[in-house]
Amino acid sequence: MANVSFWLLLAFIYVTLPWKYNVAEGKLSSESGCRLFYRVADCSHLQLLSVPQNLPTDIQELLLDFNQITILHKNSFLRYHDLTSLSMQSNQMEFVEPGAFNGIRRLEVLSLQNNTINMKYELTSAALRLTTSLKKLDLSRNMLTMDMVPELLQNLTTLENLFLDTNIIMRLDQTVFEGLVYLKELSLRWNYIYEIECGTFEGLVKLKKLDLAYNLLPCIDDYRLTQIQMLNLSFNNLEWFQSQETDTEFHLEMLDISNNQLLFFPLLPRQHHLHTLLLSNNRMRFYGDIFGTNSSTADYLIVEDNITSVTTVDLWSDDIHSNLSALHYLDMSHNQFAYFPHGFFSNMSSLSYLKLNWNCLQAFHVSPSDITSLVDELDLSNNELVELQAENISPGILSLSYFNLSNNNLCNLPRNIFSSMTRIHTIDLSNNPLHLCSQSELRMGEGKCIDIRNVPSLRRLYLSGCGMELNLHRVFYGNTLTHLDLSYNSIKGITFLDDTARMLQSLFLRGCLAFNITVDFSAFMSLTVLDISENALTTFPASLNGLALHYLDLRNNKLISLPLYNTRLLGSLKTLYISENPFECCELGWKNVLISSISIPDLQKVTCNFSNRYLPVRDLPASINHSCQWKNGGPWLYLLLTLPVCLTLLVALLLLFLTFKQTLLQTVKRRCRRSTSY
Repeated sequence: MANVSFWLLLAFIYVTLPWKYNVAEGKLSSESGCRLFYRVADCSHLQLLSVPQNLPTDIQELLLDFNQITILHKNSFLRYHDLTSLSMQSNQMEFVEPGAFNGIRRLEVLSLQNNTINMKYELTSAALRLTTSLKKLDLSRNMLTMDMVPELLQNLTTLENLFLDTNIIMRLDQTVFEGLVYLKELSLRWNYIYEIECGTFEGLVKLKKLDLAYNLLPCIDDYRLTQIQMLNLSFNNLEWFQSQETDTEFHLEMLDISNNQLLFFPLLPRQHHLHTLLLSNNRMRFYGDIFGTNSSTADYLIVEDNITSVTTVDLWSDDIHSNLSALHYLDMSHNQFAYFPHGFFSNMSSLSYLKLNWNCLQAFHVSPSDITSLVDELDLSNNELVELQAENISPGILSLSYFNLSNNNLCNLPRNIFSSMTRIHTIDLSNNPLHLCSQSELRMGEGKCIDIRNVPSLRRLYLSGCGMELNLHRVFYGNTLTHLDLSYNSIKGITFLDDTARMLQSLFLRGCLAFNITVDFSAFMSLTVLDISENALTTFPASLNGLALHYLDLRNNKLISLPLYNTRLLGSLKTLYISENPFECCELGWKNVLISSISIPDLQKVTCNFSNRYLPVRDLPASINHSCQWKNGGPWLYLLLTLPVCLTLLVALLLLFLTFKQTLLQTVKRRCRRSTSY
């Protein structure tokens, strides 16, 4: 009897508890459907109309995102005293009643993102004033204007992180962030800010990160925020950036002015801590080659509070007055630079990454006097380079590990430029009218060619689209290449790769093999990636069956079948591209084998030929399969068809013979009987 009472008591406790354990998820779940984990309650996507009141009272974080709580009523969280983080994104919430956060001792994080609190923002403001410990507040996507923001932020003096993204704020004045003395991060992305009143951010003495991306700011004419460490001004309409001319130390470490309309290199503070400067996608250039250094100054007319002043700025002086010795990453790609003044990069003594691609450069100096020897990655691709100058080059003088010169007009390079780069691992020379040096050219020391021999650190080399005829012997001697792209050149054989065949792991020969050439890949035992697409191969290279490839591209050839059965290649291959080949529909025995074990991303585009009709391989009609079966059966099928007919005729003849046996015999005897002499 005691045992029965005990089990009844356990059953009663289980039924009356507001939560139960979900074994499948390893989490607790409440009657309202919320998922509980430690002291976190996730009640998102449950179509709730109000705050659930049946959760454990000791939860610290509550997620109510994507519900239908349009009004946050008074005393909604009275039970949850320990709550420190609350998220109510995307609830179509109109307002928060004063007293809604009653009972919460220390709410530190609050997200009201993507609601409509602009409708009755005064009530929400009254409710927020009682959150005396709030450190992080997200009011993004609420259709807030500049007049609403100061009201909502009133008395929130403990804030450290504030997000006001994607609202309709058009201008900022000195009152909007007044009193937020502990604010460290401020994000105002995706607004319509076109004007910022002087002194707006000066009172935010602890502000370290300011994000003003995706706004309408036309210029920064007197930057004076010494406390900011990270400043994002990308995707505005800035035509110039000018800092305050003073010897005051700025704490700026990262500056992003990309995707603007900058006309000149920004006039940075003299003393700062910049390590990252992003200036891509602007209209910057130097005008000294057009107007001369005598006219390198410009006067800016500045009108502020009905006071007019004129500022004279030297736009294209050879000297950079700012100290850029700590700069580590500089991106000036997608601009209009036709040249750089001599010594422009010389004081950037810590520069490691330099991106100058997509400009209008026709010449560039890589001498130690022009760029620091510490540069690790240099990208000069997609310019108009016809000359690369290198003076006083000696082995080890340049520390480049990545060098991109692709898509230029280079037909010649300094002869020993690559051998001076003892750390180089990637060189991209694609789409330049270059050719590799032959032995005779090296001996004579003449000719416009490049020498890539004896660069032991080189691992990845891109030479696609150079229009070269690659049949030279030992052209890559002394290298340990693992990745080689020779696409869109002219290749009549691959014996010139003998020196690097054993080490190559990736080889790209797209659109470069001669018609119906026989290529032997058996020496490439380390190869895992091979691209031989866009050639005129009529038969599958049998030597590939002995390789352990992981990736193979056979697109746009003239293959009619893929004989991949019980080979080493079939066991290792993971990805295969085979579209745009004239496969025969009646020779698709390989298809099911490949589909079951290999990923074929372009299978939807694969077609086969049947009676001059190209049909999709994936959804081949059953009638085609039957027709192929008859066609592939050959003489055995014809024999199988004619044998029953022959047997039937034979049986019929036998029956006729047996039926008319006597008559036939007598007739034969009469006709064959003859008289004798006896």
